[in-house]
Amino acid sequence: MIREVTEAEFIERFASLIDRFDASIAADARPEFAGAEPGDPHEHTTRVHFLDELVELLGWSLGLGGDMAEEARLKGETTTFMDYLGVEATSNVPALLIEAKAWDKSFLQPRKKEAFEAPALLGEGINHWRTGGEAKNSPVAGQWHAYIDQVGGYVKGLKDRHGLTLPRAMITSGQWIVVFVDPMQAFVEGTVVDTKIKIFHKQNFKAQASELFWLISKKALAAETPFSVRPTQILNYLTKDSVVACFHAVHVSYEASGSPVFGRKPRVLVYPALVLRGADNMLLTVLEESEESLLAYTKDEITDELSLGPHVDDLAAGAAALLARTGEQLDLALRPAPTVDFPGFLREPMHKQAVTRPLARSNPREPDNWIIVTGQATHFVKTGPDMDCSFHKWSVCNIVRLAAGSSAISMPVLSAPRVLFIDETPHHCAHLDVIDRRESRCQIHMIDARLCCRGCTFASDCWPGNTRPPLPCGT
Repeated sequence: MIREVTEAEFIERFASLIDRFDASIAADARPEFAGAEPGDPHEHTTRVHFLDELVELLGWSLGLGGDMAEEARLKGETTTFMDYLGVEATSNVPALLIEAKAWDKSFLQPRKKEAFEAPALLGEGINHWRTGGEAKNSPVAGQWHAYIDQVGGYVKGLKDRHGLTLPRAMITSGQWIVVFVDPMQAFVEGTVVDTKIKIFHKQNFKAQASELFWLISKKALAAETPFSVRPTQILNYLTKDSVVACFHAVHVSYEASGSPVFGRKPRVLVYPALVLRGADNMLLTVLEESEESLLAYTKDEITDELSLGPHVDDLAAGAAALLARTGEQLDLALRPAPTVDFPGFLREPMHKQAVTRPLARSNPREPDNWIIVTGQATHFVKTGPDMDCSFHKWSVCNIVRLAAGSSAISMPVLSAPRVLFIDETPHHCAHLDVIDRRESRCQIHMIDARLCCRGCTFASDCWPGNTRPPLPCGT
């Protein structure tokens, strides 16, 4: 569940953190061990006992599965490690870079002893660095040219190598904090503006806590949206002017059904959904409780042919109703866009955008539930005459020694490979070449790893017209 940290909570708890940390480094504080010499905390101690807690107070999550990574790798000519990197949970796009320095590292000073304003001096130092100036000639003294080079290198590296625009960057020793409100403008393109460099000193941390919160908190930079909202909740997150695109989607619930004595079978329920794309790549899933539709064949009473037509038609009707109701709330005529325009959910280990989002990211107790973006289609399965193929049959594939598995799949399978549509049905594929080659492509393998690609909405995305070698079925 998403729980946003409020400004008031941060102000109160940040004050407590400052008091506790001050007490831990006071002259009369308990030493680390008997006989230990007192002294300023080094960088690791500052990070563990001050910065780690600060980023948590700001709403970020450290550790496995968190949205604030420590020692995040940035590969270039050499691999460098960013001390902290906060990301937007849905898109995994960087939102906040924090570079930590030791407690005793001195604050910014000019090379020449003269009066100065810190933001203006830092701006001069950045301009010197951007024009290729050397450290010995920098207007900033001590290690600050190196700090600029380090943070500027990270900001530029994220842009040059990954096309990512970092919204915020920060350098801190724990005794002082420097926040770059627009790192791209400061380090990469545009003119350094000293009003967009904010300086905080420890003696003023408590008084300026509110300003800090709205500069670097998760709420300010990467506030999460709920896994889904009802149409009547949309205006809490988007307006008609902020909607960039919309996409049809489905919510899929995969269940084990039946008695364990006789063997459980998969039961797949599908519900219409909608995904709206807002400004800053925000993705909002719209769901409304509706009649569940079982992903299963219906047998024609006259021809005895199996068809998914009734199921697909039910979903199409539900999708149209949801689209209309959502448009009414926004006072906007929504027109679904194709999946090629979808920016992708958090990337899976595949070399393409992910159109699937597991509910487990929001609720680990629900691993077999997903949102699947289908674009202009209203389902991820298709029906139609172009699905006729002899390779639906394991026996036909076996004759040419290209059958997947040691025997035909005659019953739906829950375990790997998951199979919903069995041998000889219109949506089953038994050809080994196709099964092998789709491993890195398939978007719905967690529902049916043997789904015939001709019967899948994503066929043209996974197998573009110039795919070589072509599929054995000739498409």
